[in-house]
Amino acid sequence: MPITLRNAPRQGAARLAAHLTELLRQKKSPSEMPVKMRLEELSHSEPHPVFYVPLDALAAGKLLDAATQTSWRYLLVQDDAAIAEAELSSGRRGAKGAGAKALEFLGLTQGPFTAATIEALAAAEQLPQVAAADYELRLLKVPAVYLVALWLRGAKDDILVPMGDPPGGLKKNRAYTEAAVIKALRGIVEQTKRFQDAYDEKQRKRGGRKRP
Repeated sequence: MPITLRNAPRQGAARLAAHLTELLRQKKSPSEMPVKMRLEELSHSEPHPVFYVPLDALAAGKLLDAATQTSWRYLLVQDDAAIAEAELSSGRRGAKGAGAKALEFLGLTQGPFTAATIEALAAAEQLPQVAAADYELRLLKVPAVYLVALWLRGAKDDILVPMGDPPGGLKKNRAYTEAAVIKALRGIVEQTKRFQDAYDEKQRKRGGRKRP
């Protein structure tokens, strides 16, 4: 069975192309690009949604239920290789029933997670669970503990495939359940939360001091 993609946002490809054209015209592509981007030879993947989880939620033992979509991610391909990635805002509806917000270009980057995504996808496609059922492709980010993982959302279960150099003893390109990831991250989450709480308390005390 295939790894599926959610329906792409309307006008997403057009907005992406317009911003890439403008960036290359102004020569503002990332300086660390491994190859020079050539617009006429550039293509992109279908987008997948990016989800974010805050530290407080993970410290409370929540992961996927606390994830909120923040953007759409496109892999940029040139000469049959993924060379960069670009993100557009999620275009979610505004408050009080307002219409969907216009897609915004969030940035163009080239880093280790571009190639790591291809590696993780190749590993995910070999999983027996994926061979037996459909899974929707998502990207999960927990910046507070430096976790980035493919999130395969199934009808009956979820599979997480960490990428890059994952924390907590997790192995890249291996499949984990949500419970296993939460357990592996428990130590680093508790430590990070203590540091964050101590910093926040220091800032509150500093802000509460009266000026002489």
